[in-house]
Amino acid sequence: MSPSKTIDIDFTTFYNIVDGKQRGAKSHAHGVDPTTGEKSWDVPVATEQDLDDAVKAAQKAFESWSQVPIEQRKEKIRALFDLYAEYQEDFTNLLIKESGKPRSFAQREAEGSVSVIVSHHLGLNLPEERFEDDERVAITRYTPLGVVGAICPWNFPITLSVGKLLPALLTGNTIIIKPSPFTPYTALKIAELAQHVLPPGVVQAVGGDDRLGPMMTVHRGISKISFTGSIATGKKVMESCAKTLKRVTLEMGGNDASIILPDVDIEKVAPQVAMGAFMNSGQVCVATKRIYVHESIYEPFLQAMVKAASSFKVGLSNEPGVMLGPIQNKMQYEKVKGFFADSKKNGYKFATGKDEIEETNGGYFIQPTIIDNPPNESRIIAEEPFGPIVPLQPWSDEAEVLQRANNTNTGLGACVWGKDLERAEKIARQLQAGSVFVNSFEKLTPRLFFGGHKESGIGGEWGNLGLLSYCNAQVVHVFK
Repeated sequence: MSPSKTIDIDFTTFYNIVDGKQRGAKSHAHGVDPTTGEKSWDVPVATEQDLDDAVKAAQKAFESWSQVPIEQRKEKIRALFDLYAEYQEDFTNLLIKESGKPRSFAQREAEGSVSVIVSHHLGLNLPEERFEDDERVAITRYTPLGVVGAICPWNFPITLSVGKLLPALLTGNTIIIKPSPFTPYTALKIAELAQHVLPPGVVQAVGGDDRLGPMMTVHRGISKISFTGSIATGKKVMESCAKTLKRVTLEMGGNDASIILPDVDIEKVAPQVAMGAFMNSGQVCVATKRIYVHESIYEPFLQAMVKAASSFKVGLSNEPGVMLGPIQNKMQYEKVKGFFADSKKNGYKFATGKDEIEETNGGYFIQPTIIDNPPNESRIIAEEPFGPIVPLQPWSDEAEVLQRANNTNTGLGACVWGKDLERAEKIARQLQAGSVFVNSFEKLTPRLFFGGHKESGIGGEWGNLGLLSYCNAQVVHVFK
């Protein structure tokens, strides 16, 4: 054990965490290293009994944890992430193994992102509102819900697990984390660390197969589900949660539009737009996925995008200068390949990237690809690829491009780029999306609320407002 580490944690063996203890299982699954397609470590598949035991432990822990003053809860959270900081390099390496991210981006998630989420939440407090008239004094306060079930995705397994864990604990809830079966490792280890700081049952984690999520959403002992994932699955989560009227927060897919005004500095803006489209190999719910460029600058902007995209090195995590890693899993890889096949079949122009994906030593690598002016009804315009392929289209009329940008069932994010800030902001306010960025690609921060419009979600998280999604409002009326 390193002298700088308080406890000995084995980052090669994995367990479910139930009632403060490590728990194995008769059945096991495993992740896959997306850079090679090779099997990673075994993880136990939780049963219905495991989930029942976790819920009972969480309910029991809630009785006392919910009564701990918020400043003391903050002390425990701080202690947990002080402990986590001792293992940041281990978590970075584990994240690389399960996701294939380039090292610099894995470090940003395992270290920088976690640090910002923690510091933000430690600065928050639950509000109270006081009302008084001649008859009464009334106090509105916010109380914890109970047991939170966190269903987490595979694209940012640390950020999105910690991003649900922190508000749940701060508000006095207990939490059961279900990591994606594609990326189970980091979340299980975070829950394992938590047992050295928090009482049993406050933080638990159960990994499983496709049966576990539905078991959580119908479980009567779980008071809230916080879900991040696809629209199709999110709809099933909401339908299932309705049976017990669980509180739900759903953060789902997007098909974000970026509108490029004619006055932009092309050489400066195009590389940033490319980064917004291709970062994390396009596996970002709030990434740029449709790009509308004013016709007067369309060709030079397209060429600048091609130049930027062609400069992004795709490769293994520890290769010097690598910007983009693989698609995280085989299922998503095949889905993204479908967009390439459809674009080729329909004769769309590939401005950069090849119309067929070349297999790379078993890994799920795809070069960043731009489709030049496909029709409005094309699949690459209408659907979210969640991979490194993006369409560009020209526009001439502002009202018409706004109609195109908003012509989607999703509404997660959007961008407007232009030197005329008044015009850019006017357009931004007309975009039907939860987060709109002017002169930047989509850069989220836990300091600000994040949620989707339309089918991109219900409710939201982060910021000051997001904290309240983990609470019930209670008004105490005291008559004079």
